[in-house]
Amino acid sequence: MAALAGILAVVVAAVVDDRPRTLSRPIPAPAAGPALPPSELAGRWSGTGSLTDCAGFDDCPRTPSLTLAISCPGESCTVTAVGRGAGSPPLRFEAGRYRAAGPVRAEVAPACVGAPSTSAMWRLDLVVSGGRLVGSYEQSTGQSLNCGATSVEWSVTLART
Repeated sequence: MAALAGILAVVVAAVVDDRPRTLSRPIPAPAAGPALPPSELAGRWSGTGSLTDCAGFDDCPRTPSLTLAISCPGESCTVTAVGRGAGSPPLRFEAGRYRAAGPVRAEVAPACVGAPSTSAMWRLDLVVSGGRLVGSYEQSTGQSLNCGATSVEWSVTLART
């Protein structure tokens, strides 16, 4: 009888447990990749993302589209997250990965007490793999007196368009 009660308790706990499930993580990008010559890196890169993390929001877009505009007037490059980012921060190649960070445009930044967050930032972490840029795109805000921190991250695969 005690064994039956134990099994029943486990079944009831499993049915009653309505906590949000952890998001499944897609296969990660390679740890490192080759650097592309600026002429091959420059241009528009587009693709979709797959949600890997959502914190501080009731709901996050699961498969957003993302377009990057990369400009390489010389040996160094800058990147713009089209429709999302403000400015064109440097795109740096470090340890086999392309990385950049910049502010999120006020029109798409999370609101805090009715106004766009001024701490909203976006970050890229990409590797060249099979002629594509593969990795992650993240948007986050810092915690303030009136608002909690937020973060959303997508695994992305971008192709030259």
